[in-house]
Amino acid sequence: MLCTVFCQVLRSQVPVTKKPTSNLRQKWIHTRTDRVQVDSLSIIPNTFSIAALSDSAYHLDPVNAVLTWRKKPSVDSVFVTYRVFPSKLNAVARKFNFDSISNYFLVQPFVFDNNKARAEDRFFNFSNITYNGSFGRGISFGNTQDAVVTSNLNLQLSGYLSDSIEIAAAITDNNIPIQPDGTTQQLNEFDRIFLQFKKNNWQLNLGDIDIRQNQNYFLNFYKRLQGASFDFTQPFSKHSYNRTLVSGSVAKGKFTRNIFDGQEGNQGPYRLQGANNEFFFVVLAGTERVYIDGELLQRGEDRDYVINYNTAEITFMPTRMITKDRRIQVEFEYADRNYLNANLYLYDEAKLNETFKLRLAAFNNSDAKNSPINQSLSPQQKSFLGFLGDSINHAFYPVSSIDTFSVGKILYKKIDTTFNGGTHDSIYVYSTHPDSAKYNLSFIA
Repeated sequence: MLCTVFCQVLRSQVPVTKKPTSNLRQKWIHTRTDRVQVDSLSIIPNTFSIAALSDSAYHLDPVNAVLTWRKKPSVDSVFVTYRVFPSKLNAVARKFNFDSISNYFLVQPFVFDNNKARAEDRFFNFSNITYNGSFGRGISFGNTQDAVVTSNLNLQLSGYLSDSIEIAAAITDNNIPIQPDGTTQQLNEFDRIFLQFKKNNWQLNLGDIDIRQNQNYFLNFYKRLQGASFDFTQPFSKHSYNRTLVSGSVAKGKFTRNIFDGQEGNQGPYRLQGANNEFFFVVLAGTERVYIDGELLQRGEDRDYVINYNTAEITFMPTRMITKDRRIQVEFEYADRNYLNANLYLYDEAKLNETFKLRLAAFNNSDAKNSPINQSLSPQQKSFLGFLGDSINHAFYPVSSIDTFSVGKILYKKIDTTFNGGTHDSIYVYSTHPDSAKYNLSFIA
C-alpha cells in the first residue's frame, strides 16, 4: 500500500504534456469585425458550422481559416464547430527569412553601368574564356654569323562564347619548327594551331586536325591534315541517331608503306624509303604504324621501337629481337610538298535501336597538278613534260643559267670538243679561271 502511494506521488510531480488526439475544434468567436481569423490551421471543408446561424450569413476560406461576414449577427459572439488539418495547406516553406537577415548586412545601392550593359549585349562575350601561355623573343649572334631573331608563342584557350558555345584552342608557333622526339609514347608538338567549337550535338574543328577512322572495314585511315571538319549528331530517340562527319583539308605529307625483312641480330637503325625510293625526307611525327609479323608495335624506349623522324630511321628495342625471319612493315607519312594535296572526306552513320546500323563513307585524295609548291614550271617546261610520255631516259631538261666568272664560285663552261673518238657539242668543263676551257681540265657529260 505504501509503495503504491509513493509511486503515485512521484508520478504527480512530473508535468505531462498531452497532444490533442482529435482535430475537432469548438469555441466562441467574436463578431465585431468583418473578417475573423478562426484558426492557425486550415479547416476541413464542409465541417464548419455556427450554432443557430445559416451558412448564407457568412463566407469561409477553409485554406486560410478566415471567415467573412455577409450579414453580421445581432450578438457579439457565436459558437462555432469545425475540424482542422494537421498543418496549414498554404504555409510558406523556407530556410531563412530574408526580411530578418537583411538588416544585418550593408546593402549596396544599384548603379547602372551603360558600358557593362553594352558589353553584355554583344554577339560574342569573351568574359567566360580562360587563357594561359607564353610569348618569347630571342636573339642569337656569333663571330661568323649575323644576328638572328627567334620568337615563339604558346597559347591555350578554353571557355564559353555567350554561355552556349564551348571553345577550346591550342596555338603554338615557333619560327624554327622542331619535330618531337620519337622515343616516348606521348608526343609534344610544335607549330600547331587548333581551334574547336562545340555546342550540344555539333562540333567544328579548325587548323591542324587529325582524322582517324577505324569503324569501317574497307576504309580505315589516319591522316594529319590542315583544314576543317564538322561533326553533327542528330538523335531521334534514346537508342537511335544519325551522325555525319564532313572534312575538307590539305594533307601535310604523302603516305607510303615499307615492307622488308629483318637482318639477323641487327636491331637497327633501319632507314626508311619514300614512295619513289628516296632516302632523305622527314617523317611526320605520330603518323607511323609499325608491324612485325602482323602485330602492331608500340613506340617508346621501354616498349618496342624508337624512331628518328628527321632522319627517317627506326630502331627496335631488345624486347623485340630481330632475325632474318622477321617480316617488318612500316606505314607512315612524310613531308613531300611538291603539289597541293587536297583531301575530302564524308562519313555518315545511322543507327535504329539496337538492331540496325548503316555506315557510309567516301574519301578523295588528289594532287592539284597545276599548283606546284616547291617549283614553278614555265610553259616550255610544261610542254616538254607533256610530250615526254613514259620515256624516262629522255627526261632531261637544260636548266643552266648564264653567269660571269668569279673566283668564289664553282662554274661550268659548255664547249664543243672531241672526246673518246666522238664529237660532242654539249661538254661542260669545270672552270678554274676565265681561260680554263681551252685546257680541258675536266669533262662532265
